[in-house]
Amino acid sequence: MSYPTHLIRVSRRFYYKIKVPADLSHLFPGKFIKKSLQTSELNAAKTLLRYHEFKTHNAFALLRTGTLAPDHTQQVVHSLLPVQKEPKVKAGNRLSEVIKAYTAEKKAGWTEKTTLEVEGVFRLLVDILGNVDVSTITRPMLIDLRSSLLKVPPYFYHKYRGKSVKEVIASNTGEGMSPKTVNKHIARIGSLLKYCHEQEMIPRNPATGLQLVLKQRADEERSAYTLTDIRNIVGNLPVDHETPERYWIPLIGLYSGLRLNEICQLHIEDVVKVDDYWCFDINDTGDKRLKNAASARLIPIHPKLIELGLIDYYETMKAAKKPRLWMNLDLIRLHGYTNGIGKWYARYNRDCVTEDPKKVFHSMRHTVADVLKQKGISEAAIAEILGHAHATITSGRYGKRYQPKVLLDALMQLDYGVDIPEWKV
Repeated sequence: MSYPTHLIRVSRRFYYKIKVPADLSHLFPGKFIKKSLQTSELNAAKTLLRYHEFKTHNAFALLRTGTLAPDHTQQVVHSLLPVQKEPKVKAGNRLSEVIKAYTAEKKAGWTEKTTLEVEGVFRLLVDILGNVDVSTITRPMLIDLRSSLLKVPPYFYHKYRGKSVKEVIASNTGEGMSPKTVNKHIARIGSLLKYCHEQEMIPRNPATGLQLVLKQRADEERSAYTLTDIRNIVGNLPVDHETPERYWIPLIGLYSGLRLNEICQLHIEDVVKVDDYWCFDINDTGDKRLKNAASARLIPIHPKLIELGLIDYYETMKAAKKPRLWMNLDLIRLHGYTNGIGKWYARYNRDCVTEDPKKVFHSMRHTVADVLKQKGISEAAIAEILGHAHATITSGRYGKRYQPKVLLDALMQLDYGVDIPEWKV
């Protein structure tokens, strides 16, 4: 038997079910609204259907006006949702206590830097929402929270000591969090509420799908260096034996695509010969860190770097029994070995290379990726060179790592045609 639109029957009961319009989907916890009509009689169900249709479409029209206050929006949305059953775990799960339990369970898998970032996110969460019971956190509340985060000034707790975050948000007409940073906060909060759902403290995770849509594509967040930029980089490098890292680290970035921290933390034993090819062994032994599992890899050293004298420099450091390639770089707890050189390169980049804020050291990875892509190098080979996970079943799950010769052939495509002053040992 066919039933009127939006009327369905499950077992013996009738239900009203309607899809949430796409333009209002961010306000609702799911894609559909489904409410029991509390009857198994068809005629009664049809009568109730008309009432729910009228109420729902009026509510949709009201929400589309965009003139409602957050609390009023929340009330309208709640009026359309089915009454939720009480969670199995009794009320009394205060946000601060849940955060403490969640952190204790997850902390073992976090780095120290991640732990500090998470603590900052949750501190803001409690300061803005209050130490509420997690069962009272709704989607409209989180939408309002998301809007508030966009008004939180950078480094709030450092710059506004003793001030209320709500007061600062209310009066802030200047710079706030970037949408990308807000999305990182929402992701952390979503993970917390997912944990609450798994622990049966809440019936569902109200933070699902709350990420802001970023106007930029991921590949536009940083710009690749142009050939002019590369000429500026190599043409102004200081060939100074007192600061060898300032000469070699930018060049290694341009001719390998390694991350800044991967270059900065290179130890003497990380320069190895495999199948008669000099390589960088990127690993996380000792005090070294990797971004992810795919970051561990062997990357052949570009012949241009060898020609300029990198292996001669390495042999000198090895003979002097130095543990690392760049002894001027100090290990800092949260930043690894990148802090000093990162600050220097930021100044050098602006003074000698470009004023484009989208071009930073990380832009070298974009440059390497773009050059290799335009030269027809396979996506899997580029992913391995850059230390990205490659998701295809054949290459990612069953395929072995590329041999150094294969990656070296790919890296040989990095020929910028620029003159670089040679390093003299």
